[in-house]
Amino acid sequence: MVKATREPRSSYQVAQAMTAIGSGGLTGDNEHNVYVPEAHTDFIFSIVGRETGFLGSALVITMFFILFYQIMMTAIRTHHSFGTYLCSGVIALFTFQVFQNIGMNVGILPVTGFTLPFMSYGGSSLLSSMLAIGIVLGVRYHSKSYVFEEK
Repeated sequence: MVKATREPRSSYQVAQAMTAIGSGGLTGDNEHNVYVPEAHTDFIFSIVGRETGFLGSALVITMFFILFYQIMMTAIRTHHSFGTYLCSGVIALFTFQVFQNIGMNVGILPVTGFTLPFMSYGGSSLLSSMLAIGIVLGVRYHSKSYVFEEK
């Protein structure tokens, strides 16, 4: 007798998020045919994908890469190793959060509850992201080099 095996099913939230991202197409779908419950928290990228499509999602990812690049350039240009370590930590923090959040929205990573920085609903997430960027800006401010500075 052969025992019937069940394939593991995705959760309803992940299935709806993947359907919402797919229904966006190239430029977006404003029909709201797909309902994603609690989309304003961890699944905000699925709403971005549904409303703005592939182009808007690519723009959001591109903006995150520009942010990572600017933080990396700050880490390279600083004169102190502590500032480099701070900037490297902030890059690692944001990179992990973005990769994990988008990965769980498209169904390749498990749902863990990481928010998408600067986009997901939540005061503590937004506050900690802004504090991290404030630290990077402080490092950038204190490591400026001027053309006509005295040595």
